[in-house]
Order: sequence, then structure tokens, then C-alpha cells
Amino acid sequence: MFTRTRSTGLHALTITAMATALFGCGGGGGGGDSTTGTPVATSYTATCAGGTTTTSASSVADAAAQCPVVPIVSSLVTSVPVATYAALSEELAAFNLLNAERGRCGFGLLAQNTQLDTAAKGHADWQLVNNYRGHYQTTGTQLFTGATPEDRITVAGYGDVSTFSAADEISTVLGTSVNLGMGGNQTRVLLNAPYHMKGLLGNFRDIGIAVRNSVDTASTYGPRVVVQFNLAHKASDGPQQFTSGDVQTYPCEGSRDIKPSLNNETPNPVPGRNLATNPLGSSVYIAVREGQTLAITSTGMINVATGASVLLRPAVTSANDPYAPCASGCYKSHEAYIAADAPLDANTKYQVTVSGTNNGTSFSRTFTFTTGG
Repeated sequence: MFTRTRSTGLHALTITAMATALFGCGGGGGGGDSTTGTPVATSYTATCAGGTTTTSASSVADAAAQCPVVPIVSSLVTSVPVATYAALSEELAAFNLLNAERGRCGFGLLAQNTQLDTAAKGHADWQLVNNYRGHYQTTGTQLFTGATPEDRITVAGYGDVSTFSAADEISTVLGTSVNLGMGGNQTRVLLNAPYHMKGLLGNFRDIGIAVRNSVDTASTYGPRVVVQFNLAHKASDGPQQFTSGDVQTYPCEGSRDIKPSLNNETPNPVPGRNLATNPLGSSVYIAVREGQTLAITSTGMINVATGASVLLRPAVTSANDPYAPCASGCYKSHEAYIAADAPLDANTKYQVTVSGTNNGTSFSRTFTFTTGG
């Protein structure tokens, strides 16, 4: 999983404080210091966001402190153009599923971007013909389009490398060259992999998708399918953002067909654990507005039908991410995840409870989701 994010200053509330001296009229120069004649301030005024004012008898700072708190508003995308992927294509299936899941759980929609499609196809094909799995290409190899995801996105025409933030998410299926069903299935696989789900649920605005196989590229390294996502947003547009009070989760209330187990991910969420023989269960992603601080204080999960508790691993945040600090891909201060320590039952409803603080304000969320087969 690759994610590169640049800092963007966002100022939702600007308070301009201004002291105003009020003087009374009176005989003999009243309202001034009797010795020096210097006027004495008797009231201070602060101009708040929106143009309202407050006053204080003690200081400008005290007046400013009385300004009403203005909530930071959402910039989530709720409508995007119809995608132009071919009807019944795996790219369309992946696009529709990801946007349905993001929209249902409050993460905002993504718009198809043909330049990102080009970058995604180029890297998917490069992996197939060079027998490689990963985010970085080697100069001089067949079908080389750029060493890094950002390089490839720049070459595809999305923008100069300094003008956007991007993520590169990949799922590779070995042993088959049949694309059918891979778009939707591998989207769900990535949405249960902690270091990939955070990219697919990130605050990007645009997406490109390619589902390619070894037959498409005449690869000689055995049958395989690559499902490639490139996500980005331009600095000029800024990221999608929650309101300051939002706490969103994936899965969320009513989510269905959640993968009940995780058998492989790079990087490994539990370093040293062989997920092929000792898999994890379903993962839950929790996020607040980027730039704020999320803390998780308690978690719980039960099988709704039986009431049996599910053993969860400790919540992973920026404070205990095993791969932090890192240039990209680690959990940031506004996000966290929890994971069941063993596979969940198939086609079963579970209830999750998560409590913590969002920038110091307490929250608690309870919701149910249903696993798939």
C-alpha cells in the first residue's frame, strides 16, 4: 500500500480581535488619566467569524474567547459523473462497489479520472510482464511508465508531482487468468486489509482502475490477475473532509458481504505472524477529520445471534502502528483500526462498539455488519 499526502493549511475559523477604547464625555477633560491626559480603555471588542462582535471589560483575548464556536463544515462529495468504463467490465464493478461502500458509510464519492485509469493500466501491465508485485517500477524494464506512483500519475497527465496527493492500491491473484468477478471480489479483499482499506477510504476525489491478466499482456510468468487502483486529489481542489464532529467507520451500520478473514497483506498488520496459516478476521476502520486527533479507549464485538464475544486485537493508531514512523502508508493521528484476532463466521451478523475521543470530545459508536460467504 502506498499513500503520499502533502500538508495543506486549512483555516475554517478566523478570529480578528480589535481593541476599541470608549471614552466618556465630561467636564474638565473627563475620561482621561488625570495626570497624563491619556485615554483609558474601558471595553474591548473582538470581531468574530461571520462579522459578529463580542465585548469584554478585561481584554481582547477574553472578548475573542466569547465568540461562538463555528463548526467545520463537510466537503464530502455526494454526486459524481457516471463512469465510462465498459458495461459489465470488472473496472465498472469495482468502481460501483467502492463508491457504494464509501457513500453508505459517509466517506464521500470518487470520480472516475481517465488519466488515473491510464496510470493504473500501465502499472498493472508492467507488473504482469515483469513478474513483479509492488508499487515501484525499475527504469529500463518492459512497459516502464515511471518509477513511483506519483511519477506514473504525472506521466499520465494528471498534474505535476508537486500538485497532488495520491494512493496506489493493488491486489494480485495468482493461479488464474480469468478476470470475471475479480473487480468486486478484490475490492472487498482490500477493504478488509488495514493498510489498503485506509487508502481506498481516504479523502481523495478521483480514481482510476485497471483489472488486467496475464493473457492481456502475453505474460510468460504463469496465470495471474492484477486489480490496480490509483486514487488522488489535486492540491487546488483539496481533500474531501468530514465535519469536525464526525466519527466514521467502515464497515458501518448495515454493511454486508464483509470479508470474514484476512489471509495476506503486505505490509503484514501483525509483523511475524503468518496470515496464510493464522489469519485475522474482519477489520474495522475508524476515522475523524484529517488534522484532528482520534483516540480509542474501548472496543467490542459480539456475534448477534449467539451473543458470544469476539476476541479483538488492540486498536492500532498512529501511536502504536508497527510501521511508524514512515514516509507513507502509516496510520495518522485522525485514524485507527481494530481487527478480530481470528476469522469470523461466514454469513453472520456482528455488532461492534467503539468508544474514544475526537479532539478530546468523547464519542461512542455501535453498529452491525454482516459477513459474506
